[in-house]
Amino acid sequence: MIEALIAAAVLGVGLAAATRLTVHTLQTAHDTRQHTIALALALDAMDCLQSGSTACSLQSSIVVLGTTYSLKSQLQARPGLALVDLQVRVQWTAVGFGVSSVPDDNAGHGPLRSSELVIYTSQDAVPTWVGVSSP
Repeated sequence: MIEALIAAAVLGVGLAAATRLTVHTLQTAHDTRQHTIALALALDAMDCLQSGSTACSLQSSIVVLGTTYSLKSQLQARPGLALVDLQVRVQWTAVGFGVSSVPDDNAGHGPLRSSELVIYTSQDAVPTWVGVSSP
C-alpha cells in the first residue's frame, strides 16, 4: 500500500513537471510569434521609409492575431553630413499564458508585459540621380 502511494506521488510530480514544461513551451512559441510579427512590420515600415515614398505613415497601429502593434517611425538628418538616420519602433503588449495570481487579472491569462523592438539604419541624403552618367 505504501509503495502505491509513493508511486502515485512520484507520478504526480512528473505530470506536474510535464505540464509546467508544456505551458512554458506554449508561452515561448507565443512570444516568438509576436516578435516575428513585430519584426516583419518593422522591416516593412523601414522599407517604406528607405523608398522615400510620401505615403509612409510615421505613426500607425495595427492588430494582428488579437495583438495591437504600435509603429513609430522617425527620420533625423545628421548635421554636417549627408546622412539621414532612420528608426522604426514597434511596441506591443504581450500576454502571458500562466495562471495569474491576481483574481480577474486579464481573464486568468497571466501578467501583461510591454514589449518593444527598435531597428535603426542610416541612408545617404544625396539624390539618386547624382553620379549617374549618360552613355
